[in-house]
Formats: sequence, C-alpha cells, structure tokens
Amino acid sequence: MKNSTSFNSTLNKFGIGLFETIKVKNGEVKDLDLHMDRMFKSISELDLSINIRCEDIDLENENIKSEDRSSLQYLICMRSFLEQKILEYIKQEQIVNKALRLTIFDDGYNISVRDIPYDESSYKRGFRLNISPIKRGDSIIYRHKTTNYFESIYTKNYANKKGFDDGIFLDLNGMVLECSMSNIFFIRGNTIYTPKSDLPILNGTMKQKVLNICNDTSIDLREDVIKLEELDKFDFVFITNSLMELMRVTEIDGIFYNRKNYLFDKILDCLY
Repeated sequence: MKNSTSFNSTLNKFGIGLFETIKVKNGEVKDLDLHMDRMFKSISELDLSINIRCEDIDLENENIKSEDRSSLQYLICMRSFLEQKILEYIKQEQIVNKALRLTIFDDGYNISVRDIPYDESSYKRGFRLNISPIKRGDSIIYRHKTTNYFESIYTKNYANKKGFDDGIFLDLNGMVLECSMSNIFFIRGNTIYTPKSDLPILNGTMKQKVLNICNDTSIDLREDVIKLEELDKFDFVFITNSLMELMRVTEIDGIFYNRKNYLFDKILDCLY
C-alpha cells in the first residue's frame, strides 16, 4: 500500500486519479466486482497510466513487457493484484464495518478506511436536499469517479451550511442530474424515474443494482429527463450510493415528499 505520493505526481498537481468507495459489512466486501468493473472501464476510457511496480504484479511470469502498461493482459493482472491487496488489507487490519477507499493514480495506489457516515437515525429521518449553485456542462469527466472532487465537496458543504444533507446538481438547462455523492430516483404512481444514464452523471454501483431489481421484478422504471420545475409532481424520492445503499428523501428545497412508498419497500426487500 502506497501511503505517499511525490510532489510531481499528477494526483498532487492536478487531481488526476480514480477512486472507488466500497462498503465493508461484517468483514465482507460488498460488490467488489461492480466497483472494479467501473474503475477499469474508466482507466481505459480516460487512457490513464497507472505505475504499479513490475515486481508487485510479477510481470515476468505473465510475459508482459514492463513498458506495455496499456495492454489488456496488464490491466487484468493489475486488477487481480488490487483485489488481492484489498482482501489482504481487510484481513490484516481486521476491518468489520467500514468504508474502504481504493485510489489509483500515476504513482500507484492507496487503500484506506473511514467510518460509514450513515446511522439508524439517518434512515429514520431521511435526507433533506437543496439545489447546488453549480450548474454542470456536458463533460465526459462527470461519468467517471475521479479524484478531482471539488465540485461535489463544495456542493455538499453548501447544503450542510444551509441545514440540508446534500445538494442536487442541475445542468445548464435546468435538468436534474445527481447529488454530490449519490444518484437520485423519483416515484410517481406506479413508475420510478431516474435521470438518463447518458447525462453527465456518475452511474453508481447501487444505481445499477436498483435498475436490475426493477427489471427482474417488472417494476416500471424509466430513465428520463427530469426538469427542476417538475420536482413537485412526484410522490416519493430516494437516493443511492454504495455506502448508504437506499435513503429516502423527505424534502427538496421546500417541496415535501411522502415518507413511505410500496415500490421503495419492494426494492429494499429484494436488496436484502
């Protein structure tokens, strides 16, 4: 595990890197495959060079040249190596219920843990959201979990200072995108709506699980355009990420929502 980076690292200079936040529950890693799938898809799509030492991955045994760090075979070896290191770290440090972060960057990788910030009281009261002052343009970067996270941190801090739990990003045309650290879903009648996956949003691992559950159970879920002025037309709202999993939303900037919904409960039952 690399605990420091050089000043010349592009992580330190420009915030260039990727990370995944993974839930460890009762000592077991949740959805590791989904997280690693997303991370390595981003490595390829963003053409990132990750400098994990040759001796760590044992390239010679894999017949990979040290300079060929973009080959599929190298990426497969690196993924296997990182997955092994995560499992070793959890065992050695006796991690039980924590949020584990894997960060990769030009100098290598880092594994760290922190407390999960959601407790029973969070789920009991639900979340209150406001609208972020930041309006997003259309950039491919938003579709990846990069270490350049300032917009999200600013949005969450802005919401917290005003008494809310988180903020919602809109695009330049007033379309709902996502929260600073979660995807968002809206329910009206018998239908669930969520912003389209091709918008400038990070499609989370828990969002994918919700989509799969809805498909498997024939729940009507539509990926659609949701406008700011439509927020008062919905009955129920919830947000998702890998740590909180599913969280009901009780308010968005003075618009209040039901605290119970049978579709939400059905998804919860399938998830657990």
